[in-house]
Amino acid sequence: MKVDLSSIESEPLGFDEKLSLSPERLDEDQVAGAVEVRLVGTVRPVGDNFLVDGTFRASGPMACSRCLAPVPWRAEDRFAVEYRPGSAAPGEGEFVIDKGELDVAFLVDHELDLDDLAAEQVSLALPMRIVCDESCAGLCPRCGGNRNVEGACRCEPEIDPRWHALQDISGS
Repeated sequence: MKVDLSSIESEPLGFDEKLSLSPERLDEDQVAGAVEVRLVGTVRPVGDNFLVDGTFRASGPMACSRCLAPVPWRAEDRFAVEYRPGSAAPGEGEFVIDKGELDVAFLVDHELDLDDLAAEQVSLALPMRIVCDESCAGLCPRCGGNRNVEGACRCEPEIDPRWHALQDISGS
């Protein structure tokens, strides 16, 4: 959903939207299904810029980083982002930004895209790695079987090649 900011002059504009973000919008390796997001906030004009602040609540299935099983995930947080006109964007290439500009984004055609805002906030909230259980044994690197499931992997344990030289020594 897009919010037209060209009509905002001095009064703040509120929004309360429920969105669904696909794994392609986030991190396909980590997100196992659609993430439902509720985005609530206000847009305030500040000179030529706009300050967007509010909260988001998100939930959806993540993939265990060890065994790929779905893991329920939830997040809730506040955000504040300053939006500047697209004409103020620095352009292509590398450039230095100040610490105070980390929460700055640029508008396209005076429209605030709430889908983009939600995707950014959810991406920032995603854990680096999520596991179904701390004792998760993961997938077998040879057959791909889930080692958490009895009988899913029948591979013999692989001996570390550094120990092969000691196999010929008998214990007599």
